[in-house]
Amino acid sequence: MSYSIEKPSATMLAITVAAPYAGLESFLPKAAQEVSEETEIDGFRKGKAPYEVVRQKIGEFKLLEEAARLYIEQNLAKIIEDVKTKEFEGQSFEPALTPQVAITKLAPGEELEYKITLAILPPIELPDYRTISKEVLVKNKISEFSAKEIESSLRWLCESRAKLVTVTRGAKNGDRVEIDFSALSGDMKIEGGQSHDHPFVLGQGRFLPGFEDQLIAMTAAEEKEFRVNVPADWREPAIAGKVLEFKAKMKLVQEREIPAGNDEFAKSLGNFTTIKEVEENVRDGLKMEKEVEERERLRIAMASAIADKTRIELPEALIERELEKMTSELEESARRMGLKFEDYLGHIKKTSQSLKQEWRPDATRRLKIALVLREIAKREGIQPSNEEVQEAVNRANEHRLMSEEGLRTIDRQAFSDYHRGVARNEKVFQFLENLG
Repeated sequence: MSYSIEKPSATMLAITVAAPYAGLESFLPKAAQEVSEETEIDGFRKGKAPYEVVRQKIGEFKLLEEAARLYIEQNLAKIIEDVKTKEFEGQSFEPALTPQVAITKLAPGEELEYKITLAILPPIELPDYRTISKEVLVKNKISEFSAKEIESSLRWLCESRAKLVTVTRGAKNGDRVEIDFSALSGDMKIEGGQSHDHPFVLGQGRFLPGFEDQLIAMTAAEEKEFRVNVPADWREPAIAGKVLEFKAKMKLVQEREIPAGNDEFAKSLGNFTTIKEVEENVRDGLKMEKEVEERERLRIAMASAIADKTRIELPEALIERELEKMTSELEESARRMGLKFEDYLGHIKKTSQSLKQEWRPDATRRLKIALVLREIAKREGIQPSNEEVQEAVNRANEHRLMSEEGLRTIDRQAFSDYHRGVARNEKVFQFLENLG
């Protein structure tokens, strides 16, 4: 077996392999065995048909193709490792994606030729990430919370303990209501635009501007159809600037009797004797919330600052894979809305290619940050323990980041590798934070 190497770019490697026919031929019996286990052949149980019978059933060339697949599968890792050892000694050599293989010559009695295409990661030239992280951390300032925020939190706490009294009058702001509703934009369903027995407090502005106004004075069992003009700058581009047609049915109207925020209320919460103690507890909670928000902001700032000064040529294939992943996520979102992906694209006046072009800077940046964090971990000898990886897995399960169906069908090794990366990145951020 021999091979030759081409390097079309700093991030691509093409290995052309020539293997003698004798090596390929030795895989023909195994190929016939595997084919017979998957093919119904009259007169024989699966896996029991003789070689000649299998060859006559599927054809010589088909059998040769299967043998070639087995041959390549067995030798692929060996070839790549040989290339790494002999051709890249002392140099960076790390495949970025699964190698792509294409057979270029296959015929009975002749040598097998195939090409292995590899996307590889070039050396990553990191800046002085320690100094950069320290500079970002110097700007660390926990956002202060105001007396108004404390007051708002206490009000929410009181409202959460409100006594609900069902009434027959028309609904008014401040009432808890339950409604059925559906929304269309022309003939198109809207994501999140359908719900049954949907509970909310009227007047809190949880819906589109103008929607809740249409529900004022509606009584239980009353139905209504109306239109809402969505603001042009609405946060969901798919409906921004459009006119939505709603059907709504009032199911329940309840008046809220909200307790006063006093010592008696504090005692009803348990573990408190005065409203002052409740205020202190709220203050501590807000402080913790602000600290978490600031930590996340700082981590993004540190990673971005380091990535901005990092020199790396990302493999095009890696960027394309990230874009395909983002496209698949959007396609799944459209499917949940009951839409064909093509129809959804038409609705937002985009094409798959135009979306990829828009997303490209974001995809590139995400990949760059991920590789920067991994490279820092490598240089600093940061690796998570098995216990830390398991903690990352447990957190994902707690937050139900994956459906039961997804958990059943996922590649377990890929799942573990992903959460190992999550745990590793957490340790990298902790390392950078401790520099300050």
